Amino acid sequence: MSQPEIILKGRLDGRQRNRLKSLLNMMYKPSELAEEVGFSIDQVYRVYVPLGCPHERDERNHIWINGQLFREWFEDVYKKRKLASNEAFCLTCKMSVEMRNPERKKTGDGLVYVLCDCPNCGRRLAKIIDQKKRKPKRDK
Repeated sequence: MSQPEIILKGRLDGRQRNRLKSLLNMMYKPSELAEEVGFSIDQVYRVYVPLGCPHERDERNHIWINGQLFREWFEDVYKKRKLASNEAFCLTCKMSVEMRNPERKKTGDGLVYVLCDCPNCGRRLAKIIDQKKRKPKRDK
């Protein structure tokens, strides 16, 4: 099964993703967009424009980006990807890999996870399967 490529460059943290929602349907300069969302100006030129970010160039070759179109494009390009039940994500290879020789483990507080080795680099991988909510302790 061919899996879509996971793009790691240009990812935003939670605070930055929330700030994307405040972008208006207007044209932004890359510096304004970077300041509004909270990333560097270079990220626009090095990552987003080469990946196909919707933009326009004026007669002086300056880049203008529509905030609403940028938000929609970003959410489409960087959407969350689900792993299959027999896959784990290797942080060394930076890709999803098939689990080999999985060992199912359970901790005392209800966390169920699987340990396996990456078939490419040999790194030990962990994938959380289930986590029961703990009841808060009451101090009396």
